[in-house]
Amino acid sequence: MTARNYDVILTVDNATGFQSTNALVGNTTATVGYIANVNTSTNQLKVKLNNVLQEFSSTEVVHSNTISITGTANGELNSSSIPFQSNTMSGNVTTAIATVSAIAPSAFIAEKNAFTQNPVVRLYTVYYPGEWYPPNAQGNPTGQGAGRAWPNDFPLRFAEIRGDLVSDLQYNVVFDAKTYLPFPLNSTAIDQSSDGKINELTLTMFNFDNIVSRLVEDPFLAGNNTSNSVQAIVNGELVHGIDPRTVPGTTTNEDGLNYDEAIVGTYGRNNASFTYEQTLAVGGTWQEQKMDTRDLLGGVVEIKTTFANFLDYWPEYSTVQYISANVVEVYNSMPYRVGDNVIAKGGQTEATIQSIEENRFLFLSNELDANVTIDTPIYIVNAQADTESYIEDKFKIDQLESLNDSVASFGLVSWLQYFRIVTPKRKYYKNTCQWTYKGAECQYPGPGGLAIPGTSLTSNVNPIAANNQVAADAAGDVCGKSLQACTLRNNQQHFGGFPATGRTIPRE
Repeated sequence: MTARNYDVILTVDNATGFQSTNALVGNTTATVGYIANVNTSTNQLKVKLNNVLQEFSSTEVVHSNTISITGTANGELNSSSIPFQSNTMSGNVTTAIATVSAIAPSAFIAEKNAFTQNPVVRLYTVYYPGEWYPPNAQGNPTGQGAGRAWPNDFPLRFAEIRGDLVSDLQYNVVFDAKTYLPFPLNSTAIDQSSDGKINELTLTMFNFDNIVSRLVEDPFLAGNNTSNSVQAIVNGELVHGIDPRTVPGTTTNEDGLNYDEAIVGTYGRNNASFTYEQTLAVGGTWQEQKMDTRDLLGGVVEIKTTFANFLDYWPEYSTVQYISANVVEVYNSMPYRVGDNVIAKGGQTEATIQSIEENRFLFLSNELDANVTIDTPIYIVNAQADTESYIEDKFKIDQLESLNDSVASFGLVSWLQYFRIVTPKRKYYKNTCQWTYKGAECQYPGPGGLAIPGTSLTSNVNPIAANNQVAADAAGDVCGKSLQACTLRNNQQHFGGFPATGRTIPRE
């Protein structure tokens, strides 16, 4: 299912107190949104709208709430045979109030609707095994793989650039500090039918030098060396299953006596997991996490779609042919412009291009890092970089459709369809509450002026009958399941219907 990160950018008079992940409500339009990002220096809020048919208006006052939730919902990743249970709200605190001064569409939407677009970039991330997904805040596995590092070579990150680009230039794709390998691949269109079902996709990848074959034919990708592995810090988090020969000496981990740069070079990084082959090489005991990992079945494929001008660096670049102080000669200066900030690969020092001569000499405002040598890439720092300007789709690898010396094709199904989830778990009826009267979601305490949980209101002193009239006694206190019935009881905040929709419950 396609997910966007935010829809509009609201400029307010004071962004202090607004918090990411909180709700944002317009006092005049009653528009509700989700705060994706807060920038207090520019007083801007990036907001995802709950209903794209609503919109905030300029000059209106908006407020943000922190809502306290109790209970454990089971509405996620469950079969349709399990009844839906919701969490319940126990508190609601307004954390900030401000006035909107300007409204702009998200940078992604603005670029999408522009008359001339920059190249479209599709970013593919393959996580395996899928039962270890999604990654936690440190980028390490969750679920059955919690506390472990990903198998070596995962997650795989590939980029597909679609647009009129100059073919003789190289490309560097970095988005949100993650590097994606420009790779010959293609995926079929992502379409959604009228009933909400997302079509199956085919992902075709170039099998250069048997890169893909090496993975899909390996039955021992997911496992652990239970006799020789150690713990180490990976992405700032302590995990286990690590080859001690790849752990640099620190005061909290291995002493470094077994550190082997050759082994690190084989894996391509420090703190690498053990592989099956390396486990056998050191006489370790291999414990399989999956009986057979061939074909990558069940792996998760994230597809982020963005534009080239939102990447951390502009994707086109050239390399150093000669360098002297602040003058850099490159093989081709076509992607560079006067005023661009540039940085060398792996460097820390930025410099501004002040002039370009003979289409190859870049005169910079200052020298780059001292370790810049011939053939070092010189990247253009993207002033428009926006790590939140993308849409995302998630799929599961359902089958390996074909594999040969040239290409590999995988069949992908949507995340929801793979788990056979029926959504929504509740029907969107306008006029009918679906909660059990006085139940865990309704929270109505009954007549008598009693406190209603999660609000500052009290219940109606009188019992109310199903016809919304005052009942003779408590036994006649029956809910009519309508918004009016909730309002009479001062309990409309817990109404279990959807008044904003146009669909009413079918009548027999």
